[in-house]
Amino acid sequence: MARFRVYRLKSESVLAIDIQTNMLDDLPSRVMVPLYLVGDMSWSISRLNPRFRINGELYVMATQRMAALPVSEIGETVADLTGHADAITAATDFLFQGF
Repeated sequence: MARFRVYRLKSESVLAIDIQTNMLDDLPSRVMVPLYLVGDMSWSISRLNPRFRINGELYVMATQRMAALPVSEIGETVADLTGHADAITAATDFLFQGF
């Protein structure tokens, strides 16, 4: 697994971003944030819920819905959002710190 990569979850066929540091690769779980198509999320706050284009579709990062998932539930890599690391980190900072 790799931080800032988007994976398809096996059980739900949902996309999620891995936000856990790669230093903790030996843990049996990863902290993931689900992605929703823009039309499927009724509201968003731009700083909390940044948007990313993945395979031609616009997705919203549902930061407030993050969870630790067993590595066994994480499927194939779909995209690499490393280039958006600042926006992803800012969203988690806003959730936990308010800034």
